[in-house]
Amino acid sequence: MYPPQPPQHYHQQQPPQQKYQQHIQQSQPSGQFQPPPQHYQPPPQPQPQQYQQNVQQSQASGQFQPVPYRIPAPPQQQYQQNVQQSQPSGQFQQPPQHYQPPPPPPPQQQQQQQQQQQYQQHIQQTQSSGQFQPPSMHHQHLPPPQQSRELDPNLMPSVTDVIQEDIAKLSEENIISTRPLSVPPLVTTLKDPETKVSMQDGGCARPNHIRSTFYSIPNSEDLLKTTGLPFGIVVTPFAEEELDETINVPVSESEIIRCNRCKAYMSPFMRFIDGGRRFQCALCRHISEVPNTYFAHLDHNGRRLDEIERPELNLGSYEFRGTAEYCRNGILNCRRPHIIFAFEMTVNSKLLVHQLSKHLPDVIKNHLPTDIQNPGSRPPLVGFLTYNSKIQVYDIINNNQVRIVSDVAETFSPSTTFLVDPVTHADQIERFLQSLPALYNDNELETETILGPVIEAALQSCQVDKNNWFVDPETGSNATPDPSKVVPAGKVYLFHCTLPTYGRDNETPGRLKIRWNPSNQDDARRLLGTDKEKNILTPEPSKHYTNFASRCVTQYGSGVELFLFPPVNGPYLDLATISELVRLTGSGGIYKYYNDFSDRFVTDLKYSLKSSFAFDTVMKVRTSTGVRPFEYFGNFYSRSTSDIESAVVNAEASIVVEFRYDDKLPEDEYVVIQTATLYTSISGERRIRVHNAAFGVCDEAAVVYKSCCCDTIMNLFLRSGVSQLKNGTKTPQQIKEHLISRCVAILSSYRKHCASPGSPLGQLILPEALKLLPIYTIGAFKCDAINGGAELSPDEKAYAQIVTLGASIDLTQVILYPKLLCIEYDPNYEGNLRAVHIRCSSNRLDNNSAMAYLLETGFHYFLYLPTSLPNTKNQQFLWNVFGVDSLQKIPVETELPNLMTMESQFIKTLIEKMSKRRRRAIKLHIIRQGLDKTEIVFKSFLYEDKKGHDSVGHDALSYVDFLCHLHKEIRAQLNN
Repeated sequence: MYPPQPPQHYHQQQPPQQKYQQHIQQSQPSGQFQPPPQHYQPPPQPQPQQYQQNVQQSQASGQFQPVPYRIPAPPQQQYQQNVQQSQPSGQFQQPPQHYQPPPPPPPQQQQQQQQQQQYQQHIQQTQSSGQFQPPSMHHQHLPPPQQSRELDPNLMPSVTDVIQEDIAKLSEENIISTRPLSVPPLVTTLKDPETKVSMQDGGCARPNHIRSTFYSIPNSEDLLKTTGLPFGIVVTPFAEEELDETINVPVSESEIIRCNRCKAYMSPFMRFIDGGRRFQCALCRHISEVPNTYFAHLDHNGRRLDEIERPELNLGSYEFRGTAEYCRNGILNCRRPHIIFAFEMTVNSKLLVHQLSKHLPDVIKNHLPTDIQNPGSRPPLVGFLTYNSKIQVYDIINNNQVRIVSDVAETFSPSTTFLVDPVTHADQIERFLQSLPALYNDNELETETILGPVIEAALQSCQVDKNNWFVDPETGSNATPDPSKVVPAGKVYLFHCTLPTYGRDNETPGRLKIRWNPSNQDDARRLLGTDKEKNILTPEPSKHYTNFASRCVTQYGSGVELFLFPPVNGPYLDLATISELVRLTGSGGIYKYYNDFSDRFVTDLKYSLKSSFAFDTVMKVRTSTGVRPFEYFGNFYSRSTSDIESAVVNAEASIVVEFRYDDKLPEDEYVVIQTATLYTSISGERRIRVHNAAFGVCDEAAVVYKSCCCDTIMNLFLRSGVSQLKNGTKTPQQIKEHLISRCVAILSSYRKHCASPGSPLGQLILPEALKLLPIYTIGAFKCDAINGGAELSPDEKAYAQIVTLGASIDLTQVILYPKLLCIEYDPNYEGNLRAVHIRCSSNRLDNNSAMAYLLETGFHYFLYLPTSLPNTKNQQFLWNVFGVDSLQKIPVETELPNLMTMESQFIKTLIEKMSKRRRRAIKLHIIRQGLDKTEIVFKSFLYEDKKGHDSVGHDALSYVDFLCHLHKEIRAQLNN
């Protein structure tokens, strides 16, 4: 059995030779050999000729080839037995999970002799290979099979170690994104609030806006297939950091200059020739004339003299102001966007309306979005509707007059003065909202409601609203609009509680049927995770919400966000159907609270409003010759194969773009990718946001592997898998098998083409940049969006899928590997408390000094309270956090008490930081060890563990078991 991991400082810096010798001397007298850290290399030894050639090639190219990450093999004899048992049945048999205690130790002298022989054998292997390798676990090095132990999970690649090492390495770096782009810091480093990493635009887009699966592009499709890697990028047009003003994308006041052939926008990669009179496109190589109004002389290096003054010539990200040709129907749209609030008014929503009446005036007054590029501009206009079996449209300006739409079969706009200025009419808005509870009459409460016609009525009212007529650019006065040509860009917030079952199918658009017995959801739950789950997770057959969502984009330019409040244990809401409103309109904004009318949804509403960035958007991705985009994943609508349309884009919204080869790429040229997003800003101005990225080209698989970004690769894998599930083209089991086959293909190719020739087959070798690929793959097929089964409801799985489909790289990282913090007392830290990031394993829950564990999954927060022996610190912690002195007295169904104690404020601050980072007020679940049934839910997110004793399949494997399975599959591929 291997000893515990070495101290952290072994990983942070390479120990000198003196420490290594001391380590050997200390190990020999004690009878125990302590293996040095995985990345340590002893003094140089004579090396084989091929290894010397590799070193010479690396030195000549200026690129250092790191020693691949090696994992000791499992006990060979036991592993061979497992393989032999698996082959006849065609199924992988997990190694036994039970633990066998070791035999009594031999006499001290005999033990020292055995270990000295093992050590000498290891030294000989090291000298012959020229590389330090951790002692491989061959059967001759271990006790007999019946006495052998399993691999130590602590020796496996650790997500927490990789994250902490990257933060320590780059904690105060100033990184400039120049061409060609190099591998950026981990997304966890850039998003960590404690780090001070500064990303500067040096001519290429920052990683906040564009991240690639790798940063050295294979020069041919054959080389890409050899690596097994996906070629794609994740584009975030509007980064969250812009909301905090930590980064800025400037607006260029220049006229818009584009390539005459491919229509690419002017960028730093364009080459000016003929004294500045013409320029060559960096994408298609076409030569275009420079307009006289844009002409500037060149210096002796061929660079324009005004380069520093124009953002489009020296920055990777910038914006242009759009002219009439970039507006819908050629109308220079100066209309202000709108934000509409629509509330359900039924027996189920009474508490919700009271909360909205209480909090919404402050939200509208202080938290409406503003145009960052135009700080003095006015906020969007607002409007209000309520609905049940009818629609009530309110005219705030005219004494809150109510106009009722009772014929929902043919929805129309009953008001032309629907929208109001939230600044000018703040008092009227507040009085209206305060009067909402009085609209409830207990004798008239309805139990059924509509939904689809509500959005139609709201958007039609915006289209004909007189308070928001556009300004004629020629006369400067209000012009009478043609409603058929006006696109009222904006967003609708729906606060909804009930399945829309009111009316008849042919008379009520959007009416949904009950797809299964709501009193017995077990029948529906049993379908989840099986081949038949698509029967309940695909939209209803009429496709009303799918079709209407597409019209929201194409006809109204307005998105939808859903705030849902289904009753606990009540009827479902059919999220699989109504979530089409947020998926296709691009917002991805869906929030779910089970009968929870606390302030949490108000916090989410503030985050959502603050994140609103762009309306009525069209994004196009252009590339240099040789590659082209061919597939997209995310929340959007697309009428063509090249344009990505969204009615609303929030700051955290991202799109995955996967590329395909058309030709071989020249190695002396960059691969250039340009994304252009045409949008309407918060102030109503039409703009084009451009991001540019340039990548180097290589002809070696080893260089490609070295330049990989594992987080981006897994974001692509996960979101493409969820997209296929939602489309019904693959089953959950097929998605899991595909994820594993991609992982095996990548690692076996690396082993075949990049590992040292003398590497023993008994070791699993991982690329340094992809050593977390196995554990992230485990997280992918264990996450709720893919693996969710009978433990979830259909609405819960549909919710997980829509959130995951639009998830940022930062969010998918925590979905794939939840963040587990150990909270303990430490006098060396401020406040005597600290939160230590630990591995997601039940083995790490045995810390006697731990007061609590805080787990973040991307969808939930869990505060896990271990059962500890009564002691002063334990009782002090419980008293200062919950106001009780024992676990049994903690009210787990309530929120954390707001106590003015160090411990209480410490935990609340942790949760607030995580919520701010996710821009969601995620619910906290309190779990007491051994007392609460929800403990099994908490432990199901410890992805390094085996799922359960009765579980079968790949999703039941532990981290160690999965590595053994990968090793078996890789060896099989290599043998074939």
